[in-house]
Amino acid sequence: MRLLFSILFCLSFISVEAQITKSDLDLSGRWTGVITQDEGGFRSLYDFEIFIQQDGKNITGKSYVQIEEIGVYAVMEFKGKLRGNLMVMLDETRIIDHKKTEDMEWCIKKMQLMVKYKDDKLHLDGFWSGSSVIGPCIPGKITLTKAVPRV
Repeated sequence: MRLLFSILFCLSFISVEAQITKSDLDLSGRWTGVITQDEGGFRSLYDFEIFIQQDGKNITGKSYVQIEEIGVYAVMEFKGKLRGNLMVMLDETRIIDHKKTEDMEWCIKKMQLMVKYKDDKLHLDGFWSGSSVIGPCIPGKITLTKAVPRV
């Protein structure tokens, strides 16, 4: 039974990879969604948006995290790599602009995201960890969908 499960798992992975070819994969553009933080963080859910510029396997861009209801936000620069056609590794390098409350600090994140197609849309889903000026951050998950370009 374990062998059958392993074979089916590998075949499903190969099938997904076959659907995402190098010529199809352009991550450049605006991605919108959410970032979560596990229990103990300042908040469990934040609005999250990234703008990717892709040059081959190299990726640069900016990320935007905010809590609109209380008017706090941060804008960060990131750099990263596309590994194969399914994994994106992004590292924020610095905070460009921000507004925060006195009892919070923004996290500089390391993100490990998988490229997926769901409902005929391109998604980036995965995990993040990070650190702030006061130490390690409580990690969480990221879910993003590639936005349709505005005309």
